[in-house]
Amino acid sequence: MKLELLDFKELDKFPSGSGLEFYDNQLYIVGDDAKTILVTNKKWKKRDSIVLFEHEEARIPKKQKADLEATTLIDWNNEPHLLIIGSGSKEKRNSALTLSLSNKTITHYNIADFYNRLPGAGIAEVNIEGAAAVNDYLVLANRGNKTNPDNHLLVTNTSFLTNPDTAPLQLYKIALPEDNGPMGISGITYSAYQEQLLFTTSTEDTANAYDDGTIGKSYLGIVNNAYRKIGREKRIKANELIDLSDVDKQFKGFKIESVAIQSERNNSMKLHLVADNDTGNTYLFKVLLKF
Repeated sequence: MKLELLDFKELDKFPSGSGLEFYDNQLYIVGDDAKTILVTNKKWKKRDSIVLFEHEEARIPKKQKADLEATTLIDWNNEPHLLIIGSGSKEKRNSALTLSLSNKTITHYNIADFYNRLPGAGIAEVNIEGAAAVNDYLVLANRGNKTNPDNHLLVTNTSFLTNPDTAPLQLYKIALPEDNGPMGISGITYSAYQEQLLFTTSTEDTANAYDDGTIGKSYLGIVNNAYRKIGREKRIKANELIDLSDVDKQFKGFKIESVAIQSERNNSMKLHLVADNDTGNTYLFKVLLKF
C-alpha cells in the first residue's frame, strides 16, 4: 500500500478544522469552534458558507463551543444529510446537528441522554471524534488519551438523535500500537466500495479529553471488512497504519483530524484530510492511496 501527497493548503479565515465530508463534488468542512460550515469545490475554492451558530467572534471560545468533532453523511427522512456531532467531553458539547444537503435546513439535537449511557457501557472518558455510516450502522469513534489510552468504536444507528436513551449501543475496542505513546483516533470514514473503515489517528501529550497537548505524529489507518466484523469481534485490529510524516515531510507537526473520500477505483482512493495545530488555523491535504 502506497500513499502520495497531491496537494496542501492553509485555509484563510476558517478556524480549527475538525471534520469534513465530500458530497456531489463539494467538500463540507467543519471546525470545532467555527460558527459556520465552509463549502468548497474539490480544488478547495470557496463555494458557500453555512451559518450554524450566531456568535460575535470568529472562533467560539473554548468554554462555550459545541466542539463539533465528528461528521458523516446519512440518509435522514429519505434525504441526504450531513450529520455533525459534538465530542461530549463537556455538557455544552452534548449536541448534534443535521444539515439537509438539498435545502440547507439545519436541525439541532440534544444527545446528552445517549452520552450519559457511555460510561456504563465501558467508556472511561467520553470524547467522540469520528463518525461513519457503515451500511445500516452508525459508528462513532471515542478518542483515548494518556490517562485513558483505549480507543473505542461505538456502534448505534441514527435513532440516537431522536431516541438517545433507547438507541442500540455496542462497544468495540480498537487496537492501536503505542510505540510512540498513546495514540488517539481523530476521525473515521467508510468505503462501501472497498468494505474498509478508514481512520485518522495521532499522538498528543494530553491527559484528558478537554485540554490540548503537544502534537506528535499522525497516521492513516485501515480496517478491512469492517461491516462483517461488527457483531462478531469484541476487539478490532487495524490492518494498515501509515505514518504520514514518513510519506511526506509536509505532514510533520500537524494533527490530522479527519478523512473524507473524494473518489475511488479498484486499486486506489483519492482522499481529503483536514488538520489543525490548536492555534485556530486549518489545513487541507489531498492524497492518493494506492493498494
